[in-house]
Amino acid sequence: SSTDPVDPDLLRRYQSLVGSLLYASTNTRPDVAYAVGMLCRAMARPSAELLDAALRVLAYLHQHRHVGLRYECSSAPLAGMADADWSVRHSTSGYVFTLSRAAISWGSKRQPTIALSSCEAEIMAASEAAKEAVYLDRLLSELDMKSSPDPIHLSLDNKAAIDSSYNPENHSRTKHIDRRHYFVRELVEEGRIVVPFVSTIDNYADFFTKPLKPMRFFHLRNQIMNIPSSEL
Repeated sequence: SSTDPVDPDLLRRYQSLVGSLLYASTNTRPDVAYAVGMLCRAMARPSAELLDAALRVLAYLHQHRHVGLRYECSSAPLAGMADADWSVRHSTSGYVFTLSRAAISWGSKRQPTIALSSCEAEIMAASEAAKEAVYLDRLLSELDMKSSPDPIHLSLDNKAAIDSSYNPENHSRTKHIDRRHYFVRELVEEGRIVVPFVSTIDNYADFFTKPLKPMRFFHLRNQIMNIPSSEL
């Protein structure tokens, strides 16, 4: 919100560093996706404190440079999880899809509109993840890697959002939600995805929506990236 002019050298350093971190976070390092997403929100007007925060992310990557995505032969089908953090004005949507015991696609993105309830925030996150599910389903079919015709599981930890995904009626508490956020409902009706419940503690997408305490962070990181305990 500051109107002070931005130091050109600071702006150049920040954009260069965060741009490099963004490349890593979207391709091979889901463990920094949330942090980099937050840093990207200040690309136009960074501060010295934000530059220090970006350098801390870089230091983390250097300290854990031996860590990477580890895939193994597995018969488990493509499956996804979605979540949203409703503790701030603009919630953050997060999702992750796993195959061969590790993540193949993930995202952490600021929601464009203000959600009036946790249910609305979760529906918006689920519909965003549903678009990725359609893409991955088509990709696996083209590669002849789709193991079964069963619908994709997109797990949520919000019972109200799950009920809204299956119930076509517009209830008084949800009729204000933009229709485009109900894309997940259309896919459910077509039998292309199912939306089972997953407890918050087991929801990997929680990793992409908020800052976590170290024990929780490393536990989810190791699950998402399939890091064996022998490499820790």
